[in-house]
Amino acid sequence: MTPHAISFAIQSPWHIGSGEEGGAYADSLMLKDGAGLPYVPGKSIKGLFREAFMQAAENHWFDGALDETAICTLFGQEGNNTFTQGTLHFSSATLSEPEQAYFHENAQSVAQLFRVVQSTAIDFKTGVAKNTSLRALEVAVPMDLQASVSWEANPYQQQLVSWLSACSCLILALGAKRHRGLGVVRVDLQGEMV
Repeated sequence: MTPHAISFAIQSPWHIGSGEEGGAYADSLMLKDGAGLPYVPGKSIKGLFREAFMQAAENHWFDGALDETAICTLFGQEGNNTFTQGTLHFSSATLSEPEQAYFHENAQSVAQLFRVVQSTAIDFKTGVAKNTSLRALEVAVPMDLQASVSWEANPYQQQLVSWLSACSCLILALGAKRHRGLGVVRVDLQGEMV
């Protein structure tokens, strides 16, 4: 099946963690590609869409045609000693090719894509910051990213584009601290990629 483009208009600072610490710079660093540019892994995108599809199914969207069986077929499932691969395949979300080329030619500008935000825990009894609670998080600035989705033959092919398009509006945030204001995003399914 011809891949369809997905756009991610990230509207607030966001963080996808690499699992690495940055010493005095930050407690948690952003996930970056080989050129030092931020991206959202395809596995994370698949998880966001799976969550959106589950929410749609729970709310009986699409006249009940979207159910647990459909979700397991599309996204796969794991269980005790079993694993079934889904028919949907998501690429990582990256900057556009012209933007990547710019940062490749102007490597010193890559640093402008990141900043560090600090947070601390407040003691509710005293109203003062708790000792040793200051945390620094490297975040990426708001930006537009592009990914793609493709799929293998499956019983839901006829409805899949409309399901993906409708469920994309249920994805409101991505990454870490998304319930604390980071990673606000608008996701749109575009047409077929040429």
